[in-house]
Amino acid sequence: MTALVSALPPQASAHRLRFAVLATPIAGVTFFSKFTIPPLGEQGIDVSLFLVLGAVAAGMVGHCIRVDPARMTLYVMLIGILGLIQSLQPESFSIPSMLLLAGLHLPYVFSLARAGEGDRIVQFFLGVVSLLALLGIAQYALQFVLAARFLFPIENFFPSSFIVQHYNTQAALSYGAEVYRPNGVFMLEPSFFSQVLAVAIVAELCTRAHILRLAIFGAALIVSRSGTGVLVLAVCVPLYLAARRRWELLILGASALILAMALHDVLHLDHVFSRLGEFNSTQSSGFARFVGGFFLFDQYLWSDPWRTLFGYGAGAFSSYAPHARYPVAEMALFKIVFEYGLVGALLYFGFLFGCLSASTAPRLLILAVAISYLLNGMYASFAHGMALGLLLWCPFERGTAPGAMRRTPLRAPQASVDAGAAGTFPGGLPT
Repeated sequence: MTALVSALPPQASAHRLRFAVLATPIAGVTFFSKFTIPPLGEQGIDVSLFLVLGAVAAGMVGHCIRVDPARMTLYVMLIGILGLIQSLQPESFSIPSMLLLAGLHLPYVFSLARAGEGDRIVQFFLGVVSLLALLGIAQYALQFVLAARFLFPIENFFPSSFIVQHYNTQAALSYGAEVYRPNGVFMLEPSFFSQVLAVAIVAELCTRAHILRLAIFGAALIVSRSGTGVLVLAVCVPLYLAARRRWELLILGASALILAMALHDVLHLDHVFSRLGEFNSTQSSGFARFVGGFFLFDQYLWSDPWRTLFGYGAGAFSSYAPHARYPVAEMALFKIVFEYGLVGALLYFGFLFGCLSASTAPRLLILAVAISYLLNGMYASFAHGMALGLLLWCPFERGTAPGAMRRTPLRAPQASVDAGAAGTFPGGLPT
């Protein structure tokens, strides 16, 4: 193998290394997202973080990845000021939590040394999600004829110490049901499966918009029975149609939604619509993920000016959440505000905004990844891998939509096509 690699022309070897580095974040949060290194699985940490850091090291050695000065400045400010705040806290803080924050966001300061790989890595991502979608559809359909343990092999045949804990990896359709929601075999849980499908649908719309591939993604999203991916599309798809002036499709979509709500009994959509009421039920996962944190703030944060500004310190969320009046999940917004206060939250989300806003990827794709980030925990690797692999490490050529991104998906006015060649994405979405 060594002789074969050394025999490759230098340009070919560098090209392969560059692609391997770019593909690592996407591969890490899809094919390897369930696996961990004991005993880190108890903390919900998977191997993708170490794969990404390894890719950074390989890219630096191979001179195909470089430090972005602006992002490095933001990163140093973020970690420095948050570290200073921790040292001023009246109680001790969790050093491992602070180190995890620093390590997880360190890859954000890097980018590819040469632009123009954006289209290639997006097509790789779409190929990966196509495979996951087909596996997810097969998971859902085959469980009526095969035992579920064979359709969820990682959960049932791998040692639990090597599997990430505290996630609903094999989720039943409802309490006591023997039908399970698919996760595409490799994704951590149905929620992440639905989100990767939603991001892929947006990416496909921003590139070739193949009807067959969109249909596969849509079918897999339906059988996932998870609402988080739908939330991503609920924001992005109307913006896409409005930007392309496809008002007839907006009207058609709204009509289809009204019809589905009217016929939900006939279409067996009771489970889907019942989840809309979760935000009012204090014992539901929807309430814990999106509402419970605000009650936690009322209980512990807002009455103390110091805590309001600077929080309770890194790692404090897991100590206080069990004593909250209502169930609360460790979502990114809740954890950041509770542990670092409003000052820390402004710094943190300012860092993320600064990094993502500088990306030359289509704005709609940036928005889809950003929404996915807000739908998960701060240390969940999924959105971080999407941000690195699709937005930050693979800079697109400025001023043009690279490769297939010049193509006009579906049908568009000629003016939109001309706009895409002049530095904006077809339909008015800037690249």
